Amino acid sequence: MDTGDILRQRFPMYVPFKYRIYPFRDQERELMRQLDELKFLWNYALEQRQYSWKTGKVSVGYAEQCRQLTEWRGNDRGGIGRVYSQVAQECLHRLDRAFKSFFGRIARYPRFRHDVTSLTYPDAYNGSVAVTDGRAATKRLRLSKIGDVPIQYDRPLPGGRVKTCTVRREGDRWYAVLTVEVPDVPVQAITEPKHPVGVDLGLGSIAALSTGETVEAPKLFRRSERSLRRAQRKLSRKEKGSRRWGKQKVVVQRRHAKVRDQRRDFAHKLTTEWAKTHDLIAFEDMDVSNMVHGHFAKSIHDAGWGMLRQMCAYKAQRSSGMYIEVKTKNTTQECSVCGRNADPPLGLKDRIYRCPCGHTEDRDVNASRNILGRALKSVGLDRPELTHVKTGPPPHRKGRRVRSLNREPPAAKEAAF
Repeated sequence: MDTGDILRQRFPMYVPFKYRIYPFRDQERELMRQLDELKFLWNYALEQRQYSWKTGKVSVGYAEQCRQLTEWRGNDRGGIGRVYSQVAQECLHRLDRAFKSFFGRIARYPRFRHDVTSLTYPDAYNGSVAVTDGRAATKRLRLSKIGDVPIQYDRPLPGGRVKTCTVRREGDRWYAVLTVEVPDVPVQAITEPKHPVGVDLGLGSIAALSTGETVEAPKLFRRSERSLRRAQRKLSRKEKGSRRWGKQKVVVQRRHAKVRDQRRDFAHKLTTEWAKTHDLIAFEDMDVSNMVHGHFAKSIHDAGWGMLRQMCAYKAQRSSGMYIEVKTKNTTQECSVCGRNADPPLGLKDRIYRCPCGHTEDRDVNASRNILGRALKSVGLDRPELTHVKTGPPPHRKGRRVRSLNREPPAAKEAAF
């Protein structure tokens, strides 16, 4: 098969859609009560696992706790019994995944929770979740054990079944995330990209592209930091648990939510443009969680590097493109033309890359072109300008004598030239 051929694959795709919902007062009270019951269930199940291991060295698993859940619901019909059964099972499943992540050294040990802000219907095929018609050409979201909740149905769902539904509380606002299974989506696997791009993430410029373009960081949190500091100071002066404290807490949550929405909107617009323009998007495979403990932690959180990579990954898949992550070693120190490493190495203050071969370029743009070159190599392609050149003396084996032309007799020297 030629490199220009296009392979067509068909497989189901799960696409999430987030909607704003407006529960009535009685529905909101019921949602808050169910969240409290899920918090109690999480803490009770966690305590049971800890007590069983400390006393008898016996581990309690998800299957055993699910069997006990039936008895718990029967004995507490006014409490956990009013929560939909699969929602309660999903809470236990979350706890089981948390333990597996801990034993796999991915996350820390599960802790007792003081607040639960979301509940999930894991299997919406059975009719526990549905979008129905309301009054005056409006829509309602039917949730089992909750009722028909008004929903801001601003965009229709694609053809397919609703697999899961997560109801989430963000401050004083409620959202529903519907995951729709779109079956047999044709995806074109491009073997020879025509418009590839490498992206180097930064702080001054949030992204530098291999095309030479740079995107300035919006610094949304830095711009709102002063008002957030004032709102947080007012909250700290009020008595915790009082009515005024609760009102001020909502103000703080709204301001944080505004910054979060602005950051998400900026990331959506930027990544959508990249996915439409380029058929291959390459990033560095960096662990952002290990980078947010130092001096630049606040700026890294404000930039939203992880959000940009996550959005590019699924948007490239939707648009039949490719998303690749390459190793981060020496992407900044290596010349994108000849392959030399900077000597001495570049520091954080050095923003221009100057190579002895004559290549002079912005440091971040040079790194983005190195990222693109490694991504093209990973798919079996390469560009001539990214071919490395040998800059040092020829290697030789240890213990082997290397003769110099200056030590050779005149006849041998003339024959060599």
